[in-house]
Amino acid sequence: MTPELKQEYTRRITSANRTGIIVITYEIALGYLSDSKEAAEKGNTEECRVQLRNACRCVEQLLAALNFDYALSLYLMRIYNYVLECIRKVSYSMDIGGLEEPEKILKKLKSSFEEVARSDDSPPMMSGADEVYDGLTYNARGKTNINTVRR
Repeated sequence: MTPELKQEYTRRITSANRTGIIVITYEIALGYLSDSKEAAEKGNTEECRVQLRNACRCVEQLLAALNFDYALSLYLMRIYNYVLECIRKVSYSMDIGGLEEPEKILKKLKSSFEEVARSDDSPPMMSGADEVYDGLTYNARGKTNINTVRR
C-alpha cells in the first residue's frame, strides 16, 4: 500500500460513520490481499506474508466491530473466521490460488455494506476532526488557519 493511499484512507476514516469505516476496512483488506498476490508473483515470500498478516488484521477488526445484539453478527463472525482460516492457510502454503475464495467473500460483503452505508446518515465516528475540501484542511476547532494537504 502506497503512502498516498494510506493518507487517503486516513482522510476518509476521519469523516466516516461506523458503516463507512466498515466499508473502508473491507477496501483495505482487499488491497492487502492484492499486494500479497503481487509480492508472491515477484517471488517475495516474506513481503507476501506481511501483506497477508495485514489482511488478517483487517478481518480481525471487522470481527471486533460486530454487534452481537443482532443475530446477523453470529453469521458474520463465522464468515470472518472462515476468511481468516483461508488467508492463514495461504500464508503457510504460499498457494496464492487459495485467496480467490476469501477475496470473493470480502468483495460480496463489502458490496452489501456499501448498500447499507448509502442509507446510513449517522454522524462521523470521529468528532473534532479537520475537514478537507479541494485539498485544503479547515481546522474544525474554530481556528482560521488553513493548511494544504500533501498528496
